Amino acid sequence: MSLGDQIRKIRLKKGISQQFIADSIGISQSKFNRIENGKSNILLNDLLEICQILRINYIELIQSNQSGKDNVDETEAEISNLCKEIKSLKSEVIEIKEHLYSNRGGVNTLRASFPKF
Repeated sequence: MSLGDQIRKIRLKKGISQQFIADSIGISQSKFNRIENGKSNILLNDLLEICQILRINYIELIQSNQSGKDNVDETEAEISNLCKEIKSLKSEVIEIKEHLYSNRGGVNTLRASFPKF
């Protein structure tokens, strides 16, 4: 989860509007929206003020953002493992098809064994 996503989640949980925070830290509501959506960088001073308004510790916010990076790394590892499994299963399917083809008289026998709709 990005820093902006975390800020949005906490802001919504506490029932605080984007406009209120934007006015409080001296930026436009559209700028704050871009920060939450990850389309604009946030200044450290603005981040500290947002944390005060939301009554959260900025260190915890940054650390939880780092744990999101760890989750991304774990997800990438899972995807890599799944890709390996898919390749293995694909090879097995090919072997099964070849076995069926060689033991049942070819493609025509395979086609005949499936019902027609």
